[in-house]
Amino acid sequence: MNEPAPATTAVKSSTKRGNILSIIVILLALGMIGGVISAINNTPSCPDELIGSWTTTAQGYEDKVLLITREGIVFSTGEDEAEGLAVRGLQAMPDGSGIFYTITYGTSRSDEQVLSFHYHPRTQTITFKNQSLLVWTRKTLES
Repeated sequence: MNEPAPATTAVKSSTKRGNILSIIVILLALGMIGGVISAINNTPSCPDELIGSWTTTAQGYEDKVLLITREGIVFSTGEDEAEGLAVRGLQAMPDGSGIFYTITYGTSRSDEQVLSFHYHPRTQTITFKNQSLLVWTRKTLES
């Protein structure tokens, strides 16, 4: 009978473990690459109906502007003061005759804030969830 020598068995076992570890490392690397690609492709983007400069004629808000771009929100309080922040999340839900949007924005995950409003497609206006009496109208941006 020819039985493999103990050294040969150890080498085969070691090689088999090395191959399994290599496969695991390759699968983990592919998973990480897929996650990065998925994160890049899932960057939130505001829909065309929201993009533009939003203003209101309501008393006390005449010089305020809300600017929405594909990937950011700018709040202008007048007097040459503005704050621009990146859109980090976007949810849209049908709401009666319009759409209820929730935009998460901020400079980082720990600095996220939420803006919720109703978009009325018939009148092309928005009203904020907590200020339903203020009606904002849009001026489209030209590219």
